[in-house]
Amino acid sequence: MFGSQVWEDDDNISIESVSQEQKSIENVTLVKKRLRPTLKFILAFMTGAFIFLFPVQHQGQTTIPLDILMAYITNISVLAVELFTLAVLFGGAILTTVSMLHYESVITLSDRQQELIQADYWQTSKLFWALRVIAIFIAIPVFLGRGPSWLVNGAVVTVAWEALLLTVVLVIPLGGIFVNLLAELGGLQFIGTLAQPVMRPLFNLPGRSALDSAASWLGSFSIGYYLTRNVFNRGGYNKREVFVICTCFATANLGTIGAVAAVTGVLDVFPVIILLYLIATLVVGAILVRIPPLSTVPEEYISEPDPEPKFTGTVTDYFRFAFSEGVRTAEEGRSIPRAAVEGLIDGTKLTAMMLGTVLTIATAVLLLEANTNLFTYIAAPFVPVMELLGIPEPRVAATAVIVAGAEYFVGTTLVINASVFTKVFVMTVTSSQAIFFAATAPMMVDMFDDIPMRFRDLTLLLVLRTALLVPVAAALTHGAVVVGLI
Repeated sequence: MFGSQVWEDDDNISIESVSQEQKSIENVTLVKKRLRPTLKFILAFMTGAFIFLFPVQHQGQTTIPLDILMAYITNISVLAVELFTLAVLFGGAILTTVSMLHYESVITLSDRQQELIQADYWQTSKLFWALRVIAIFIAIPVFLGRGPSWLVNGAVVTVAWEALLLTVVLVIPLGGIFVNLLAELGGLQFIGTLAQPVMRPLFNLPGRSALDSAASWLGSFSIGYYLTRNVFNRGGYNKREVFVICTCFATANLGTIGAVAAVTGVLDVFPVIILLYLIATLVVGAILVRIPPLSTVPEEYISEPDPEPKFTGTVTDYFRFAFSEGVRTAEEGRSIPRAAVEGLIDGTKLTAMMLGTVLTIATAVLLLEANTNLFTYIAAPFVPVMELLGIPEPRVAATAVIVAGAEYFVGTTLVINASVFTKVFVMTVTSSQAIFFAATAPMMVDMFDDIPMRFRDLTLLLVLRTALLVPVAAALTHGAVVVGLI
């Protein structure tokens, strides 16, 4: 991927083949004000925006309605959620196995059978086939609580199963409902048009990418990925834009950061942590998009390109044009119930495709962290850097940052007994890393295999992000101390 040249074939259209229109309010045709499509757009947009973006207080934490909905479902019956998780894992493994056996010429599926199970959707590499199948043999003993102690006790259950899988198995299907409302019925076009003046000059991204970022920050990185995948399939993003969005802006969400802040005892400075986290994410993102390897990713589309027009005008002009584009899309789109049902189906399929991969890799990472000194050895060279930057507990901070690259929860909880300064610094770095090999990395590799995103590419980007984030976060934390915020 990295270092490759822009090219084009029957399945990939390079940016050179795409022309972006230059528009102003004088040369665009605004849609006629009709009540039904206007209400359809407003209702779909307000529903999706409320679910993902509206901050609410719930049980002493700032979160979003989607998180409350998930908590409500889980509180009704954890067992039902676990059984659903097993069903999704089994479904993904079985459908992948049947499809792969067909493509390996071990069995032969008729055209109708291939269409019925959507064999192309489940086809993957032999590695990910194996990961999805292995997950079954991890999930069953974890669910039953019977098996070797290294598997059914400790972090594999509390982190990989309870904190990660039981969240993802709900957040993607439920989120898919509202993501599809935004994508199908005009919300994406509305937000994208308004955000162009910020996203284009700072990050060389379409304005619509602001919605993906907001969905990740306020909802979940998995929701951000799903929305990005949805737009990518429609020709709204090219490969470089997808790579940038996923590796620079799909960071830890506010609810997760709040949970970690509660565990580490720094909820009293939670607004400060969020401020520093957002600044660090934006600063590092603005740097990384302009240098290799991200700057060398081919600007290719996998579908008929649908780039945003480059619009210029006043704030009022932008709003009028954005509203018009949203209503136009809603008028051409499906009904709200149909869009919601399709989103639920697509989200469930996507969950089945990647859930096994996430469980298998998360388990391996957590077992390495619990039973070896691998991450301590890796962190050792960074201790002098932490000392130079004035971090109070340099060894703890270095280890936490390195471990967080493997698993965010595990890394941040290593600083429970550290000073407030170290906690804020570590949380600023780890919350902004975006690439975690127990969750986001395998999800990206599996979900965007047609780009392709590879583990070696993500490893390099994680190193670069961390190298930039550490001094940026140190400067921000020292600045917060100076002005009396912590």
